[in-house]
Amino acid sequence: MDTIDWNDIANKAGKQTDEELRSQLSQLTSLKLVEVENFIAQSKITSANAIKVLQIIDNAAMANNIKADKIEAIENGINFLTTLASKVV
Repeated sequence: MDTIDWNDIANKAGKQTDEELRSQLSQLTSLKLVEVENFIAQSKITSANAIKVLQIIDNAAMANNIKADKIEAIENGINFLTTLASKVV
């Protein structure tokens, strides 16, 4: 699988609708669109915060404990991450 450029996705997502973001996440994770919509709704996260979580996860230079602290500081970041992980794993 090719490397995912989360920064590029974040920049594009800022200009897109929530529906387009859900569609893009669906394609990246091989989840159905309705599943993406459901886990975003379950985690109660905004599109902007979802992108922040994904950028933190993708930051290879950041230590895992720092990532955890940063994600915890994002409103509904932990909910989003755990829901996403449960769908991907």
